[in-house]
Amino acid sequence: MNLMLNSTKTLVIGLSAGIVTVLGSYLIKKWLNNEETSTINDPQKPNKKKKPDKKTSVPAVDYSKLAPAISTRNPQLGVLLKFINEKSAFKEEQEHLKKSGCLLNVITVLWQTSNPDIKIVCYKIVTNISTNPDMLQEFVKPVIPLLCEALAQEQEDVEILRNILNLLVNITSHQDIIISEYNLRAIPQILSLYTPQINYQYDIVLSCLKILINMTCSDMVFDLTLVYMTSIHLLHGCKNNAIILRVLTLLRNILKSGTLKHDCKFDDELMRGIGTVLSSSEDNDNLEIANQIYRLISDH
Repeated sequence: MNLMLNSTKTLVIGLSAGIVTVLGSYLIKKWLNNEETSTINDPQKPNKKKKPDKKTSVPAVDYSKLAPAISTRNPQLGVLLKFINEKSAFKEEQEHLKKSGCLLNVITVLWQTSNPDIKIVCYKIVTNISTNPDMLQEFVKPVIPLLCEALAQEQEDVEILRNILNLLVNITSHQDIIISEYNLRAIPQILSLYTPQINYQYDIVLSCLKILINMTCSDMVFDLTLVYMTSIHLLHGCKNNAIILRVLTLLRNILKSGTLKHDCKFDDELMRGIGTVLSSSEDNDNLEIANQIYRLISDH
């Protein structure tokens, strides 16, 4: 009996997943076709069968018909945003999304919605376009105040936080940095908060380190005390080469910075951490940067 119930449940779940997929496809087609769907089966207009072309190409999406549906009033907004997210990964599509008003409406939804799932997809879309310098001023910069606010409020919501940090990695990587006038003091706090959970939240720790490295390259200031304490912990306890490489790069940048003031009271602990890397690491890049840090601290 239990086996039969489980089989039925599996069938229902499978059918539900299929219905959602079909529904999503149907809704996108409906938004794209607009009024044209009402005349597709008009008996007064005989269907003329056209010979299939030898070369078939995927028709371009008319985003202007999708733009009005990108609204918090649309009950199927999540389906549409997932479609927009897929398209926004391609630079050639980004310009069409811009001209049609789709991107502007995505930004509006991001400011208006309290739905975490909708927020996450919107953040993914903005992250995609943030790799394009032409999109920064018009579409990415307007969401920075929202990002700074969310960093303080969403520190324990892992999924939202992960997407915010991915976006900030991209934003801070540009030479013409659009975030320099904002204070990202929450980044060292988040790094400190999630470092003890690094085995479970590796990507959050890595993203925080990337953002801080980018900030040192742009002469942005942040709390060095938390960064030093967390870095020392990672130097002693973390064996992941990607993390250690970022920690070492961050420390080297801080020591060479003309903006950030190195605190010598951490020198002894930092030297012990560097000693741990030098004695245990086999990664050439890590060893090279560790030696640079050793010399920089010694010269202070």
